[in-house]
Amino acid sequence: MKKLATLCCTAIMVIGMTATISFAEGNGAGIVGSPHDFSDRTWNTSGEICRVCHVPHDFGSNRADFGLLWNHDLSSSTYLMYAEDSHANFIDGAAEPEPMGVSKLCLGCHDGTIGIDQFDGNSGSIYIDSFAGGQFQIPGIPDVSGDKNMSNTHPISIEYNNVADPNLWDPTTRVMGLSGTISDVLDNGRVQCSSCHDVHDQESVPNTHLLRVAQSANQGGTASGLCLTCHIK
Repeated sequence: MKKLATLCCTAIMVIGMTATISFAEGNGAGIVGSPHDFSDRTWNTSGEICRVCHVPHDFGSNRADFGLLWNHDLSSSTYLMYAEDSHANFIDGAAEPEPMGVSKLCLGCHDGTIGIDQFDGNSGSIYIDSFAGGQFQIPGIPDVSGDKNMSNTHPISIEYNNVADPNLWDPTTRVMGLSGTISDVLDNGRVQCSSCHDVHDQESVPNTHLLRVAQSANQGGTASGLCLTCHIK
């Protein structure tokens, strides 16, 4: 078997309408002051952190089927998934034909088609694909068919199956940083963006892209530590 919500190494300033957007790495101290804290943006008139993504009462917006009290618009894009092209022979776990679960929510901003400010029923005008040459957009390059090309990113919405793939650690016993075991960061048994990235910055390694496990000695861990948490190599 083989999580994506990416954020940047250095502070980046981008002008969107009248708002100045800055992104930085996480610090593992929670959502306040994290890369997903938009409470001080001029386009976020509520001044709330959580409301950009979640809302306690639906107010007739009819988003309850998204789960997690979701308040942000979702992309209507279709995707070319890792398991749908020449990479299919490398897939051992069951793969979904389109992103689902938590990854679908992440792509609501990170595929570049929905504005970060597109919540509470408002139209969006600030898009992640315009930041720093699009380095925060997943995926970066559309497929020739017009689908968003996910075939060159780590598989998402795919079953973590260490029986079908013996090169995977046992998810029930293998520790994933401060997040419990691998099983604790799966979404109904599937690998999603949130399996590797802690979007609320509660358990992420400081000064990383919200990673649950450091990837290098410079990050306070070991070489490819996140990869080797799941993969036996």
